[in-house]
Amino acid sequence: MFNRIRNRLTVLNAAVLFIILACIGLIVYCELRHQLYAKVDESLRTRAQDLRSVNVKAQFFTEYNPASDDKSMKKSMILIQGIDPRVFLVLWDESGKGIPLMLGTDNGKTAEAFRPYRPLREPETVKIDGHYYRLYTLDYDQPVSMNVKIMTGQLPPKEGDILPPYPSDDGEAVRIVSAQAVSIVDSEQNMLNILLEIMLLGIFGGGALTVLAGLYLANKALQPIRRSWDRQQQFVADASHELRMPLSIIQANAELVFRHPDRSILDMSEPLSMVLAEAKRMGKLTNQLLTLARADSNQEELQLKPLGLDSLIREAARKFEPLTELKRQRLELQVESGLQLMGDSERLHQLLVILLDNSVKFTPEQGTIRLRAGRSGHSVEVAVEDNGPGIAAEDLPRIFDRFYRGDKARTRSSGGTGLGLSIAWWIVVRHGGHITAASVPGQGTIVTFRLPVKHKN
Repeated sequence: MFNRIRNRLTVLNAAVLFIILACIGLIVYCELRHQLYAKVDESLRTRAQDLRSVNVKAQFFTEYNPASDDKSMKKSMILIQGIDPRVFLVLWDESGKGIPLMLGTDNGKTAEAFRPYRPLREPETVKIDGHYYRLYTLDYDQPVSMNVKIMTGQLPPKEGDILPPYPSDDGEAVRIVSAQAVSIVDSEQNMLNILLEIMLLGIFGGGALTVLAGLYLANKALQPIRRSWDRQQQFVADASHELRMPLSIIQANAELVFRHPDRSILDMSEPLSMVLAEAKRMGKLTNQLLTLARADSNQEELQLKPLGLDSLIREAARKFEPLTELKRQRLELQVESGLQLMGDSERLHQLLVILLDNSVKFTPEQGTIRLRAGRSGHSVEVAVEDNGPGIAAEDLPRIFDRFYRGDKARTRSSGGTGLGLSIAWWIVVRHGGHITAASVPGQGTIVTFRLPVKHKN
């Protein structure tokens, strides 16, 4: 059962971790991509704005010479003030013809390469002939008339001309309806491609680590479940064992009585007394089991109210005085007056009865039982000490476990169920305190608990 649950938890945890890792990678990639393209997109939008608002001057590498066969010398270099120099324009006229303003290119061929992306109204990256371009197209509300020959370098600009030039007598005028801003982004895209490859390798390589992490988390999550399951199984087994013993004794003695119907009750008093004793013991065990079951399910609520713990201690001690006198034991009280706290009087009385009952049972004749109580900072400290046989060192850490008994035969003969100290521990913890035990074999045992003056839920 646990293996199947562990496998499901492992898969679930690994899937969650993988999704988180992938989301982080995607966020990093998108943020870096945004940062890389932010300035490029700004330049594209600025360059594609109303051409009349852009300060552009034409300069030549050499003096203009129309008779020259070197066509590259006829091309003007466009310098855009404050704009990425990699950004150039492809202007589109009313007839759908493209006019690229880019040096050293075949105008018609360049325009046709970008024609399929003319409808792009938001910056987008495309791949053309092995290169990456960032494209953005802006439509003008009103067509703009321009001199194509001066723009393309076929005519020299006049001194002080501002490009894009308006129509003049020296060249051909066209009506531009849209401008397509283009920037080559090979370096940015190559960087993003390398980053994407690294991140994909990291994400899928980390998939193996997410499985290991999922397995680790699944084992961690199952640990308290396993402990709870083991405790429940042990509890059921111990409870069944403890209930089976008195039931067997009751059944055996009842059968013995029925085998001799001719005998009187006085004659059968011994088996009948054993039936009664085991029935009481089973009733006590059942009540304790019910208390612990309610405690485990948080159904047992405490009725907290102000009370005097010193008077509660004296009341519990008075009930044990006849029993200690019968066993020739001495019960000593060292209790401060005015020990006030918030608590459940019924449960605290039960706590004191459990501790005193254990001390009386295991303290020999002429022995001494001491009950001390006093303030300790913001808490009240109570200690029950006896000079009985003590508890072995290996048994001491487990005396508050349910049904745990170092000497089971002795405990059963004294009427114990092995649940008293478990209930005592629960009462102290529910009051916000803690309980400890110390013992030296052959010298005695002391059980100490501390309760806060003001209980915190």
